[in-house]
Amino acid sequence: MSARRDEQADAVVVGAGLTGLVAAVRLARAAGRGRRVLLLEAGGEPGGRARTTEHHGFRLGLGPRAVYRTTRDGLRALGVRVPGRSPRLGGSQALRDGALHPGYAAAGPLLRTPLLTARERIAVARLLGLARGRTDLAGTDAAQWLGERLPTERARQAAFAVLRMSSYTGRPDLIGADALSLHFAEVRRGVEYVDGGWRTLTEALLARARELGVDVRTGRRCAAVEGGARPRLVTADGQAVRARSVVLAGLPQHAAHQLLGLAGPGQGPPLARPLHTACLDVALSRLPNPRSTLVYGVDEPLYLSVFSATARLAPEGGAVLHLARYDDGAGLDAAEVRKRLYELLDLSQPGWRDAVVHERFLPRITTMTALPEARTGGLTGRPGIRVSGHQGVFVAGDWVGPHGLLANACMLSGIRAAEAAAARL
Repeated sequence: MSARRDEQADAVVVGAGLTGLVAAVRLARAAGRGRRVLLLEAGGEPGGRARTTEHHGFRLGLGPRAVYRTTRDGLRALGVRVPGRSPRLGGSQALRDGALHPGYAAAGPLLRTPLLTARERIAVARLLGLARGRTDLAGTDAAQWLGERLPTERARQAAFAVLRMSSYTGRPDLIGADALSLHFAEVRRGVEYVDGGWRTLTEALLARARELGVDVRTGRRCAAVEGGARPRLVTADGQAVRARSVVLAGLPQHAAHQLLGLAGPGQGPPLARPLHTACLDVALSRLPNPRSTLVYGVDEPLYLSVFSATARLAPEGGAVLHLARYDDGAGLDAAEVRKRLYELLDLSQPGWRDAVVHERFLPRITTMTALPEARTGGLTGRPGIRVSGHQGVFVAGDWVGPHGLLANACMLSGIRAAEAAAARL
């Protein structure tokens, strides 16, 4: 039996999550008509961690997720508009010592909160009111930064409670101060919750990719990638594809290294630590306490948000809530974490059990595949889009490039990798 010939393409994008969809659309736009762009996804459907499931009209994502302005603007530049709204922070609540207090995520409530002294309020307000992030903080972790800027441990704890909501990081020493400050500056520009959940976003990108002629294939797991003048990709079923460019998009760092043969000791840059979150997603037929739509923990890394109060995620009268406990290294088992999330629900929404339509507990989802830590140089220490020794192969994802966290990092690195790949066509 003769060996199968290598399939020919102009460019291949591996991974059809948010990063891969963005990269495929940008690459197809830059390459123009007549170029053959393949988008390969190992799973049965595109979307990756941006998936949304539906239960009797309720839309549940994989935990709480927000679209930042950079991501929104990037999508619009690709010809994709996603309907969404910005949540209101005025009615937020802060959880400390097991009790709910008026929140202080907005400037006015912060300057009145009884949880801090006047001196502490002013110091925290100055820190959180920074108009721009600090690129000069690379190599400093957020705990050191907060320690230098704020007068007391109580003030540092109160400030990080607000910063944690957008960074999903359980402890300030886990993340570089440059990454945290720059990301919070982005959050202050505004965030949006998406109508219909993030499936709305991925479906719009997928439709745009197909409109531009991208060949989307699911159930096609990649097994190996070789760089060169015409990089070669081999799928798990033995089919090979040769192209002028290959983009590994949205894969975790270790998975990209394995495909490139960089998984051995001393090969490739050091792997950064992933960030995980425990999430409880709840659909309710009614919201017992409509005034309690946002709660964040001060002395414990807990979070509750009624996303359906902002975005269209539930049938008339119903509600979708996302709860989370961010990983702070405490080592709590799944049963204990779930118990604490239930306790938070009891405090915020008493009577919620009588209104449950559906609930889903995910004890350990990946929020970031690689944290920008101070020990690895923060944002500037992250790998670039090019892979040394692998000509024509580019990487993108939330661990790539010196800009952005979470969806922003996916968007920005996906666009840059696609532009570099298109330049080879």
